[in-house]
Amino acid sequence: MSMVIVYSSGKKIKYISHIINERYESDIIEVKDLNRKKGFLNNLKSNYTAFSNSYTSITPENVDFTDYNLIMLGCPSTLGNISPALNTLIANCDFKDKNVIIFTTTNGTNATNVLKQIKKAADDKGANVVNSFIIRTHNKSEQELLINTVKLLPQLDIDLYL
Repeated sequence: MSMVIVYSSGKKIKYISHIINERYESDIIEVKDLNRKKGFLNNLKSNYTAFSNSYTSITPENVDFTDYNLIMLGCPSTLGNISPALNTLIANCDFKDKNVIIFTTTNGTNATNVLKQIKKAADDKGANVVNSFIIRTHNKSEQELLINTVKLLPQLDIDLYL
């Protein structure tokens, strides 16, 4: 059994998460950042928080992975950094001996650092990170995102961990 955990500040990573969810009949949890507010100045504050690799107030605060063989963790790239909401959730959870696939979306080319940060945070909590991927979303329609995601998923060997 698998679980998709995603923090979504926009619609594209949420859409991609639902594609994964439908394909593998996963449970899905969307992490909410309780401190994130809309507006230009608030976006600047959120970007600074991500840039400083900080934590934030979230819901849910913790997730029990007892019944899951595979956990998929995703968030958009925020200035090339992990989102504070996903960073907080990882810090609050026990991933001991769990297989994890990490993913991110990006409008640019600066997403590799996000994967490194998610991997380090998950490794520190006992995860076995088995794969990772990046979906470039800049100027992509939902149809293009669907095609790109469906093409990518078989390459991840997800079925080996279910």
